[in-house]
Amino acid sequence: MSKEGCTYINFVNKLIKSNTTGTEGKIENHKSLNTNCPNEKCDTDSQKLSSAFILLIKFFSIDDNLENDKHAEYAILWLCYKIQQYQNGEIIALKDFITEHIETNTNYNWKTKKGIGNKSYKEFIDKKQSLINMDVKIMSKFHEALQILCNMYNENKEKNINCTKCSQNSEEFLKIFKELNEDSNVTKDSPYYQVWCTLSTDYDNLKNECIKNCKECTELPTLPEIKESKKYVQDYAELSAQGSEATSSSSSIASKLVPVLSIFVAIPIFLGFAYKHSLFGFDKRLNRQYLREKVKKIKKKMNINI
Repeated sequence: MSKEGCTYINFVNKLIKSNTTGTEGKIENHKSLNTNCPNEKCDTDSQKLSSAFILLIKFFSIDDNLENDKHAEYAILWLCYKIQQYQNGEIIALKDFITEHIETNTNYNWKTKKGIGNKSYKEFIDKKQSLINMDVKIMSKFHEALQILCNMYNENKEKNINCTKCSQNSEEFLKIFKELNEDSNVTKDSPYYQVWCTLSTDYDNLKNECIKNCKECTELPTLPEIKESKKYVQDYAELSAQGSEATSSSSSIASKLVPVLSIFVAIPIFLGFAYKHSLFGFDKRLNRQYLREKVKKIKKKMNINI
């Protein structure tokens, strides 16, 4: 998180104040918001939120020192939180709110003069379409973490850093991340992972700055790794089980094949051995028969001579 980013968020937050009279909705009509409303006057809370959102994007988009992708995410988080805060408990999809109240605002399609390559504010946000389809309640929780980052930044920029507050903010940030990690929708293969990584990176950077500027801040907590989805774990377990079954089955088949193959190998060896010995016996018989006939011929000649 940068100094400018937090400054812009804090400025816009001051424009969105609760209306205590109840005559013009829950949000006071600050004159700075009128510039982005029809006829330069915001009549409804939705128009006031839309105007403030466009103003925040304008600040983010024209500042060359800001990372456009990251701050587009933070602008969406801010809007989710405000919708959740001021819509009378009614659950409104972020995409529906943007379509109905923001995209119909002609100022949303204005081109910026610098910062994002002469693109419109709409194009600045459209790069984060995956975030626009997310659950407003979950995104509001991420916004709480974002607000804590700004608190940490404000503490860190002071000359005399309050290490106790820095540590408390870190613990609060960790608590929110643990709660998010318990949500079955927030997993490593979900779109929320993008926001998780952005906030985690900013937290780590701020934590290192706190440690650098305050010797007592050496025990700041480390964030947990985002969990794998249950489906991924289940699929992995099933694949492992199938692999084990396949290995076991292969071993079983192999153990059955060994004696069978041994028999097939032994048969020709035995037959060859038997064949060899049978030939040897046959040769001996032929040899004895030949000798007997030769002896008979000799005897016959001897009888003739006598």
